[in-house]
Amino acid sequence: MPASNVLPTYQVGGSLSGDAASYVFRAADETFFTALKAGEYCYVLNARQMGKYSLRVRTMQRLQAAGVTCGFVDLSGIGRQGVDAERWYAGLVCALVSSYQLGPQVDWRH
Repeated sequence: MPASNVLPTYQVGGSLSGDAASYVFRAADETFFTALKAGEYCYVLNARQMGKYSLRVRTMQRLQAAGVTCGFVDLSGIGRQGVDAERWYAGLVCALVSSYQLGPQVDWRH
């Protein structure tokens, strides 16, 4: 069989794409989706390389397919040492504006 027709079923390291066949659907995936769709506050804490990114990508795809507008903020990129509260919150607002693509509609600096 030509190499171009072979689909990878397992990936070593890195994040899976949203449609990866090797993604293992867990009961927690459904719990997470259902809670978010119901408007509940949710967070995911886990060790490195345990599927957090893939869970977020798949859940966001499912929510968007259900008509829910989704945004994503990586708090690790905002909270740096030596940043005061005003700059931290400004970074959070900037990330939300960017995630929801609201730049032209929102003058967040004021």
